[in-house]
Amino acid sequence: MPELILVTGGVKSGKSRLAADCLTHLTPTPTLIATARRTDSEMSARIDRHIADRDERWQTIETPLHLADALIRCSQPVLVDCLGVWLTNLLIETPEQMEEAILQFLQALDQRSAATVLVSNESSLGIIGADALTRRYIDELGLLNQSVARKASHVVMSIVGLPQWLKGTDIRTKDIQ
Repeated sequence: MPELILVTGGVKSGKSRLAADCLTHLTPTPTLIATARRTDSEMSARIDRHIADRDERWQTIETPLHLADALIRCSQPVLVDCLGVWLTNLLIETPEQMEEAILQFLQALDQRSAATVLVSNESSLGIIGADALTRRYIDELGLLNQSVARKASHVVMSIVGLPQWLKGTDIRTKDIQ
């Protein structure tokens, strides 16, 4: 069974950097599946910072909605950044298809023959959302994270840039295959 690593944490907790580090310890040719869209100048700046953090070895596949398809088509080790953004895209753009998209994503994880590193926000440490959409997002992301964590060989939470391994051991101690 290939490595399945879930990296979670709050906003600006260091989870994307940690996830990238995990993947580059598993493969010399890392691929990113990016779920974000350039919806405004602030989001564009965030995306640009993420791009600047990666070196020229990285290949990028952009897929804001069709994550399962991208995972099935990609046979090499991948980093998906981020499940929280992907879920937001589904809730805003195709809410009637969200449950099916999540099911297809979970099934695609089972079909993978290469390592997969997933980044997801940890939403359960905050306050209860003030509106129905926010509450639904927090609930859905929490349930998605639990489903992925059950499947994962490794789960790590980044807190103030420090990894806390919850399941499995530090993947970065393995030799590149």
